[in-house]
Amino acid sequence: MPYKITIIGTTFALFHILIVAPFVPFINIFPVALAALSMSSMALALVLAARWPMIDWVLGGPDKSYKAHRWLGFFALSGALGHWVLAVPSGTAILPILSESGEDIGNLALAGLIIMTAMALVRVVPYHLWKRSHFLMGPIFLFSVYHSFFVPSPLAVGSPPWILMAIVSVCGGAAWGQTLLRKRKPMRFVKVEDITPFDGGLDITLRADTTLPSFRPGQFAHMAKDGTRTEAHPFTIAGGDATSRRFMIRSAGDWTDEFVRTVKQGDKFRLSHSAGRFLPKIHKKRNEQLWVAGGVGIAPFLAALEQMEPDCGRSVTLIYCIRSHASSAAMDDVKEFAGRLPQLDLIICNAENGDRLTPTSLTHIMRNRPMTTEAYLCGPEPLKAMVKGTWETIGMNGPIHEEQFDFRSAYTLSELKSIVRPSVYWALNWVSKKKGIAHAATGS
Repeated sequence: MPYKITIIGTTFALFHILIVAPFVPFINIFPVALAALSMSSMALALVLAARWPMIDWVLGGPDKSYKAHRWLGFFALSGALGHWVLAVPSGTAILPILSESGEDIGNLALAGLIIMTAMALVRVVPYHLWKRSHFLMGPIFLFSVYHSFFVPSPLAVGSPPWILMAIVSVCGGAAWGQTLLRKRKPMRFVKVEDITPFDGGLDITLRADTTLPSFRPGQFAHMAKDGTRTEAHPFTIAGGDATSRRFMIRSAGDWTDEFVRTVKQGDKFRLSHSAGRFLPKIHKKRNEQLWVAGGVGIAPFLAALEQMEPDCGRSVTLIYCIRSHASSAAMDDVKEFAGRLPQLDLIICNAENGDRLTPTSLTHIMRNRPMTTEAYLCGPEPLKAMVKGTWETIGMNGPIHEEQFDFRSAYTLSELKSIVRPSVYWALNWVSKKKGIAHAATGS
């Protein structure tokens, strides 16, 4: 776990202990603090899911919001489990007649949290089921609110922690309502105008009959099939004009597999407005930049190059890593932009020809670049990890920009096995040693 996340998480948990400690007996501090931690974590997760622009801006973009949302889910479940284990009935209920139902509904909320966390962790659950099931977090949160305010509690009504939890409950409920309303918002209708296949995916252009909301190079938009309840998926915008959008879509899941296999010209889709904070600088007064793209990760840079004008500003180095020429998206366009823009230095790394980007080759590329060069990374995680590691080794101090589109961040069954297996082996060895000690003590 990164050091920064550890500090933020620890501070967040300690805050709940400090806020309740002066207002409850010592024996109730941890149970009440854990309940407050679970409640505020669920409420904040719902706020992030509502996608309020100010929240995304503060956190640095929607992908950072999703990452925080995931951590809040763990805090919510950990706090609920800790509260369930440690809590003992104490205090008085606001309405004693509802105290028993409050306990039952609290148990339902805990069971729901456990199920939701399990579905989020295991990628074997289909994406569309996982995404739709997440709308149940609203009712689960409301169950938790009911439990918190109608069971006997050592927190006095009107005390500062009680008021804070009431505010948190209202904010969480309002955010869930906002999320439901957002789903009813109409998206712009577009038609498939052009399709260019490449190995493993499609280069597709969509056209609308009216003007689409503007976008900035590097942003993404959500696309959904033409239906009232179909799920929307995010894709980085690879270019477009006032009425069109271009995307590079690789077959990488159930939704995209079907899309790549079945889409045809004239098909209708719904398209959202653009979002995201991954914004390569294309104006003349820019810092020196390094753009690293892997596969369809070329999309945000295509949009940037499309809008960039020839100038004599600081150079932009684009490293385009591909498995083969057949799997590359828009290679001809990339080369055309390189010929049109004197400020662009294009480096193509084709693995099919044995030309891979390595720490050594990246070091050679960066050797004569300013230490304040900014890096923009879009591609597979191993590629980004290698660039970031080399960046640190070289001693570059410019910022690294990236967006993480694995919003689910779940584990496959094979990954779960690799995580669980060491624990199982340790437990079996521990039991075996205990039995050995017992047999030695009894002489059996």
